[in-house]
Amino acid sequence: MDANPSHFDKLSEGMAASVASLAAFEIQYALIGGLATSLRSQPRFTKDIDFLLKIPSLVLPGLLEDLLSRGFTFDLMTVVREWNQRQMVVMSYQGVRVDWLKPILPTYQHILDRATEEISDAGPIQVATIEGLILLKLIAFRPQDLLDIDNLLAACEKSLDLPWIQSEWRSITSIDDPRMRWFETKLATDVT
Repeated sequence: MDANPSHFDKLSEGMAASVASLAAFEIQYALIGGLATSLRSQPRFTKDIDFLLKIPSLVLPGLLEDLLSRGFTFDLMTVVREWNQRQMVVMSYQGVRVDWLKPILPTYQHILDRATEEISDAGPIQVATIEGLILLKLIAFRPQDLLDIDNLLAACEKSLDLPWIQSEWRSITSIDDPRMRWFETKLATDVT
């Protein structure tokens, strides 16, 4: 994943500390992004930890205080404001960026609901499914996301729930969206 063992160790520690805090407050979450892709396909370099999570408003202050006590760094008022206004938060764990994303679209909540427990270097963790990761990567559609989709498709061994991906996609945009056309062309090309 990373040639620098100290960075890998900090990623692992940050993930473990995040999961411990989320579990303590019974937060529904799913690991997404590069680390989730690495767990679902092949290892790749990543600099951050990404979570999709649903946090009840009354629980947020206590959760943030707990994270501070576990070594996370952030400005408490800024995080609360960003979570409520932008539905995204960036914090740090010993120099490792940790991103939170609120499930503002029903599709995001569905991805969260379908997450499954996997075993990582940091212990058991809820991870978005391959289909959920593909949806998130189609939405973002950056160059790294396209490479990640290739790796996720290779890892799923023809067991992809394509109807679910298409149904979720239709709930946020047209099935004719260029990103979905790219994906379906990719699937057709990989099969032949």
